[in-house]
Amino acid sequence: MRFKDRFEAGAVLSERLQNYAGASDTVVVALPRGGVPVAYVIAERLRLPTDIFFVKKIPSPYNPEAAIGAVSENERLFLNERAVAMLRIDKRYIEEQKAKILVSMRQKRALYGKRRGDIRGKRVILTDDGIATGASAYLAAKALKEEGAKEVIVAVPVAPRESFALLQETAEKIVAAHIPDDFTAVGQFYEDFHQLDDDEVKVLLNKA
Repeated sequence: MRFKDRFEAGAVLSERLQNYAGASDTVVVALPRGGVPVAYVIAERLRLPTDIFFVKKIPSPYNPEAAIGAVSENERLFLNERAVAMLRIDKRYIEEQKAKILVSMRQKRALYGKRRGDIRGKRVILTDDGIATGASAYLAAKALKEEGAKEVIVAVPVAPRESFALLQETAEKIVAAHIPDDFTAVGQFYEDFHQLDDDEVKVLLNKA
């Protein structure tokens, strides 16, 4: 299965989520930026409110492309303890990166003009344009549950089955429109997988 773009992916995924249409206790939460178009279509078709939640990876000091963990905007921290130990990464580096990332998240939320909603007691449909390792979605689901969400459903257009075990530690349910046998990267399942800019995200959040 290949999706034309993130909007089509959201439309396909919304068909799998019809049981939650119009539910007063449910909100669609996107991981920016790629998850925003997906969430926009799901929320529109199911008549649900939309929010965003930031999670950002902590880069290795030796390779900026490699992640040693991640931080959520409500200050939850997830570390690959094995990688941290093997690379002998100083705790001060991790704390410095966490502080830097939290500042950038606050700036980005201010730029988008989107205040966080209260998710306590709510069912959260957490979505992105796809999942590779599942680390970001895992931390987001864990952080939202700790904040008071009664249930987290991870709903994505595409995800490899290997990522499910990690996600099932925090999410009550995983809904994937496509579970490929041969997975290399999320982008291989889209015709248009351009990197969204901030203006595109702002337009969709204002319309949602």
